[in-house]
Amino acid sequence: MNEAGVASREIWPLSLRLAHWLGAILVLAALGLGVAMVQFVHDPAARFELTQTHKSIGVTILALTVARLARRGFGRAPKAEPLRRSLVVAANAAHIALYALLLLMPLSGWFMVTTTPVRVPTVVFGLFALPYPLAPDLTIYRFAHAAHVALAIVLAALIAIHVAAAMVHTLLWRDRTLARMWREPTR
Repeated sequence: MNEAGVASREIWPLSLRLAHWLGAILVLAALGLGVAMVQFVHDPAARFELTQTHKSIGVTILALTVARLARRGFGRAPKAEPLRRSLVVAANAAHIALYALLLLMPLSGWFMVTTTPVRVPTVVFGLFALPYPLAPDLTIYRFAHAAHVALAIVLAALIAIHVAAAMVHTLLWRDRTLARMWREPTR
């Protein structure tokens, strides 16, 4: 709130800040777990458990992203820091790409799960099972698997760029871009 008691538009709403940071934690966990379970875990029982956790995190990311996009539809973004037009366009494109990947990654994973010839139930955090709306189809499974891996690589690269941009804003340009996604302004 500013001195007049009016809510400041300089920061993101608390709900979106929390969704951003929770989403960041979940995405990093899903990416790390995905790499670890495929590259380093060879015990089938341990890999099964990690895969169930990975899928549960993916479902949570999908739900959180849909909720976040719906919440964004009910309000405006805070006024951006003054930047060159080309940087604003690049930032907007990066954010759209991040949201698209946050939707496509879990969906490609679900297509893998629902078209695999090996029908292993997906039980989200032990609470409920996801349905299998598609019949097993090895061709679709292979395509979904390749897409899932490729999207994960692109997402990881885009996250690195996103973090680097936040650091440039904070350390080089010394603006409030990161601070507005982190905390309430200090008086």
